[in-house]
Amino acid sequence: MDFFNSFLDKVPLIGVFVSFAAYFLGIKFPDWDFKMKLAHRNILTHSPLILIIFIRLYEESKNDMFRFFLIGFSLALALHFIFDMYPRGWGGGALIHIPFKKRACNVRFSKMILIFSAVVSAVIAVAYTHNITEFYYIGVIGLITILKDTVKEEKLFRPLFSFAFFIFVLGCIKYRELFLGLKAGSHYLYNQISMFF
Repeated sequence: MDFFNSFLDKVPLIGVFVSFAAYFLGIKFPDWDFKMKLAHRNILTHSPLILIIFIRLYEESKNDMFRFFLIGFSLALALHFIFDMYPRGWGGGALIHIPFKKRACNVRFSKMILIFSAVVSAVIAVAYTHNITEFYYIGVIGLITILKDTVKEEKLFRPLFSFAFFIFVLGCIKYRELFLGLKAGSHYLYNQISMFF
C-alpha cells in the first residue's frame, strides 16, 4: 500500500487515466491510414508528425493533463513503430508510402523512417516526464505491451531489446539517478562475477 500511495504522489490517478486513454488511442493511430483510405504505412500516420501538433498545443496551454496525454500517445507511437521495424518481410504493406506519390519508399528508406519515428516518439515520451517515477511508469507500460503482444506480433526479442535500449539510454540522459544506479549495479555485478574467475 505504501508503494501505491508513493506512486500516486508522483503520478496522479487522473494522469494514469489520461495517459492510458491516450496510449490506447496512440497504439491504433498509425493504422488509421486504412480509415483515411491511404496506403498502409502511410508517412502521415507512420511518423511523429501528429506529435508536432500535440506539442504545440501543450506548449500553449501547459496543462498537466495534456502532458500525460502527450506522454501516453507518444509512448504508444514509439511501441507501434518498434513493432513495425520488424515485419515478416520487407515488401508491399511493410514499406512506408508517401501520399500522392503512388508508390512506396525503398526498404532502406522505410527502415530509416521507422527508426527515426520510433526514436523521436520515445524521446518525446521521456522528455515530458517530470520525475523518475513517471519514467518507470512508461517503461513498465512499454514492457507489458511488448510481452502482451508477443503472440499476436510473433516476435519478442528484437522489439524488447529495441525498446529497452531506447528507453534506458533516454532515461539515463534525463535522469542522472538512473544512470548512477545502473553504473553502481554494473560495478556490483562485475565484482560478483570476478570473484568466480
